[in-house]
Amino acid sequence: MTASLKTAGWLGAALPMLAAMIDVTPAEAQSSARELPAVVVDQPSRAPAARSRPAPRRQANSAASRRTATRAAMTPDAAAAAGARAETGTGPVRGYLAGQSGTGTKTDTPLRETPQSITVVTADRIADQGALTVQETLRYVPGVFADAFGPDSRGDYPRFRGQDPNIYLDGTRVVNTFQFNEWRPDPYTLERIEVLRGPSSVLYGDTSTAGLLNLISKRPQAESFNEIGVQYGSFNRKQVQLDSTGKLTKDGEWLYRFIGVFRDSNTQTDFVKDDRIVLAPSLTWRPTNNTSWTVLGTYQKDMSGSSTAFLPHEGTLYPGPNGLIPVRRFASEPGFDKYQTETGAVSSLFEHSFGDGLKVRQNMRYAHVEGIYRTMYPDWSTNPADPFLDPATRRTVARWVSSRQTTKDSFTSDTNAELKFATGAITHKALFGVDYRALGERASSSGAIHDPRPFDLYAPVYNGVVPPPLSPEPDLRQSQLGLYAQDQMRLGPWLAVVGLRQDFITNDVQGAPAEDTRATTGRAGLMYELPFGLTPYVTYAQSFNPIFGSGVCATICKAQQGEMVELGFKYNPMPGTAINGAIYDTIEKNRLAADPTNPLISTQTGKVRIRGAELEVITRVTPDLDLIGAYAYVNATVESGDNAGKRVETVPEHQASLWAKYRLTALGLQGVTVGGGVRYIGESWDGTDTIRTPDYTLFDAMIRYETGPWRFQVNASNIADKRHVTTCWSRGDCFFGIGRTVLGSATYRF
Repeated sequence: MTASLKTAGWLGAALPMLAAMIDVTPAEAQSSARELPAVVVDQPSRAPAARSRPAPRRQANSAASRRTATRAAMTPDAAAAAGARAETGTGPVRGYLAGQSGTGTKTDTPLRETPQSITVVTADRIADQGALTVQETLRYVPGVFADAFGPDSRGDYPRFRGQDPNIYLDGTRVVNTFQFNEWRPDPYTLERIEVLRGPSSVLYGDTSTAGLLNLISKRPQAESFNEIGVQYGSFNRKQVQLDSTGKLTKDGEWLYRFIGVFRDSNTQTDFVKDDRIVLAPSLTWRPTNNTSWTVLGTYQKDMSGSSTAFLPHEGTLYPGPNGLIPVRRFASEPGFDKYQTETGAVSSLFEHSFGDGLKVRQNMRYAHVEGIYRTMYPDWSTNPADPFLDPATRRTVARWVSSRQTTKDSFTSDTNAELKFATGAITHKALFGVDYRALGERASSSGAIHDPRPFDLYAPVYNGVVPPPLSPEPDLRQSQLGLYAQDQMRLGPWLAVVGLRQDFITNDVQGAPAEDTRATTGRAGLMYELPFGLTPYVTYAQSFNPIFGSGVCATICKAQQGEMVELGFKYNPMPGTAINGAIYDTIEKNRLAADPTNPLISTQTGKVRIRGAELEVITRVTPDLDLIGAYAYVNATVESGDNAGKRVETVPEHQASLWAKYRLTALGLQGVTVGGGVRYIGESWDGTDTIRTPDYTLFDAMIRYETGPWRFQVNASNIADKRHVTTCWSRGDCFFGIGRTVLGSATYRF
């Protein structure tokens, strides 16, 4: 941490001197001016000298009224175009199609100029599809197996291109791979969710070859907005949510936002709750047009249990002599089973533009997370194909008992400087930065204790369990310091992105020698803009992913390493339409895989190769019809190590989806919107090519009515209530997908 803060201080002192030495062309200065934040502070004494005097208040109010009336009279296409002009890489997006993103380059860059596959899931899309978790928001994204392990109460576990992505919040890491009792952000607190597919270590350090999921928080806005909503739905879900933002001062120098979520709910699994409290206040200070500082606070408490029962193949994937096990089956013990996570976090997002081609940013966050995880699960470790204690009737199994409590303190920071300049005919957008991540963890656990008492999976009788005693685990301290540089270059229609990074990792487990690791990663991408809106590209990128946290592997996990070659295109044939495609070839070493005896930890394989293709279409066909289409093909095999030559587990070879939303204005039904979607998930394998999970197709629907400040909406997912298994593993267990879920909501905006 000390090294990071010293480096950040050095950068802050050096940047003004650097700005004075740079010769920026007039064109670049104009470009910088166009990229100023949308909020204008009405304080002449604080504004830059070149600013004109503000209009009198009465005139300003009149102009604002005219602008509001103009926006109200806009067609959807015109409104979308106006929104696109004002869009930033972290701000709101009207509709489904985003034009800007900062995830792929850490600079505010058009998606068509980023040589890597990126999908932005907007807040409008999340609301229309009725997504209740982050992983549910990804159901219509190409190359993503959103519900890979079903509706898991413990966290979001989507898979990108057959691999596990890393999850970031506002550009810094928030979730550690396959750790439990981690902070699980609520979709209602997010402005957009960005899926970056492929290695991204050159900018982020610890990312897998899958890529990363970057969650962008809702931030204070100058335009006043208030809403309160209620939800009621399947599994007796009851939720109240509210969102309020606007100016704290008339001139817009201070902005605020407050988001609250209060939920009382059951789940698909018997005896398992899904209760949540979220309080998320935030404040923005913008003393001038060139400076913005936002502080976000979060308190969140999740109270749940073990919705995943780790049930055996027989009775889930295929019927046994007793038929099928009900989807709602709970395999732990009521009163003992508990999964509770309490999070307190504060984030700081700072940005300052010097107005002459130089911009500096610093994001940092501190989070304190306390967790309790108590569960029981069937014992299939001895004989995965036949785990039953009663061979004749095949009903009962033994169980394992496990209990663990953790306290985690994490600090993340990212400081960088963006510099625009030209060398002859080549323009540059250079980025230099340093980021730092530290994790301290204290834990106590019981280990896995065998309970030989027969447990009937078809007609369970819950007899209780004595909580096992907990023993302290060795304290864990881990840190990562990264130095990175990137240059985005343009020469006529040619665009290039090159980057290089050096990471320094320390693993320090109490009672053992500290482990120090270094890694160098890079990326190089080339694009060519054709005159009719088509931009093909080629990219080579590397990944380096140290596994943070204890309890992931039996011992300290080895860092994952990988590389990728991707060929793709970005095509924008008309406003409101984006067609993106890619083919890729990825190699990853030390991949995490299921432990054959314990579902709570992982093992690591040798080398995995994944090749595939993706296609995505997001378009507004008419002013009333929006479409999202996606297709992905993935061929994933183990090249060396355990199960060499076998297909990688939990990787559907084919996936396809289509979502449509239609406003019924042409039929005279003003305010009525209907939507529907279909999702196809192909068959997958267990990791040894022994157990095949069959393919399935699910249907979703939505209807909404808006009148004045009110919005009423009903969503249904898996409307046919199709029983399906998302995946099965060779170690002996399967995961149920979620059944029909209906959600009704009423929202009042003022």
